[in-house]
Amino acid sequence: MLFFNVPYVPMVSERFNHIIGNLDMKISYTGTNKLNKFIKVHKDSLPKNAHNNVVYKISCGDCDASYVGQTKRSLKTRIGEHRNHITRNTIQRSVITDHRLLDHEFLWDDVEILDEEPFLSKRLVSEMIFIKRQVNSLNLQSGTENLDHVYTPTIEKMIKL
Repeated sequence: MLFFNVPYVPMVSERFNHIIGNLDMKISYTGTNKLNKFIKVHKDSLPKNAHNNVVYKISCGDCDASYVGQTKRSLKTRIGEHRNHITRNTIQRSVITDHRLLDHEFLWDDVEILDEEPFLSKRLVSEMIFIKRQVNSLNLQSGTENLDHVYTPTIEKMIKL
């Protein structure tokens, strides 16, 4: 049996409930008017590079390639690591370093935060989805192997949006 939680919409929800009544599903409804829509906590907003627990995207300034990653630490720390990796004397290079060695440079000051998620497992799924959604990805795609293939058609539809 499948369980779904969907927003309650008068008249539509009743019809929807009638339609799925014969299926092996249970639906619960939530209200759309919640207090957090009306009550806002006024905190100072953090600069983008101070955010942590994020999925981020770094775009190349010389072509349409991009890299998606995730970090628990501050975005500034992780981006600094990517940026400085090229100066390390190591045999194992990152995909970002390989791309930079082709005389391409990334837009380090225009890193895009795609998602903020404090839970690692959810953040990893979010990262996999954003990697799959990229058009010209530098990611190796090895991390996306854990994403069940059931989701592939949905992700492909999201790409077209």
